[in-house]
Amino acid sequence: MTLDSRWFDAAVFTTLCTVLTVVFDRFERHKPAWRRLGKIAALVAMLLLAIEGLGRAGGYAVLVLLLAAGTGVHFVVLSKLGINGWTSEPRDKFEALLDEIRTHGELRTLVRVATSRRRS
Repeated sequence: MTLDSRWFDAAVFTTLCTVLTVVFDRFERHKPAWRRLGKIAALVAMLLLAIEGLGRAGGYAVLVLLLAAGTGVHFVVLSKLGINGWTSEPRDKFEALLDEIRTHGELRTLVRVATSRRRS
């Protein structure tokens, strides 16, 4: 196996997804396993398609942009709500956020948090 193969790229992406899943598992426990696995499969497929279409550097650039956007949104939203982005504490606030996400969906909750920030 060479480093210049799609298998290597797929291994890098799935390893990264596995590490991030272990580190941030506490934020995803409320989702069913099929959805979490499907997200990883879709992400790996999308990044491999980006490599095919944009070249290897472009595909990895997409990965970096997705990680930066996800990290930024994750920590900005949680800190705005007074929740620690590493520990999900205080737990009662985090569980209230999960209840809102279950009721209204992730996107609507994110929009609510973003617009409430502008008003304050």
